[in-house]
Amino acid sequence: MKKLLISATAAALVMSFAVSAEAAGNKQKVSADVQTSCKAQAAKKYSAIHFLKRRNFVNNCIAQHANAKTHAKATKAGEPIKPTTTGQAPKQAQ
Repeated sequence: MKKLLISATAAALVMSFAVSAEAAGNKQKVSADVQTSCKAQAAKKYSAIHFLKRRNFVNNCIAQHANAKTHAKATKAGEPIKPTTTGQAPKQAQ
């Protein structure tokens, strides 16, 4: 029983590393120009003291550019773009 538990734990640990490595490989691929532009905008907006806010701004900026590229590729391919939200406020329970 102990061997089974240890082997299952080891397998789960290996799978978690494999999933995180795959996720790291699937990061948004944007050009160096976009990255430098986002970093320059963050430097103007946040001082060096607020390095966490600056890093979050850069990550969000890069993600927006990556999503814009995905959106542009889909429209060129003729695929319909599905909205991410309905534009309506969530209904509140009474």
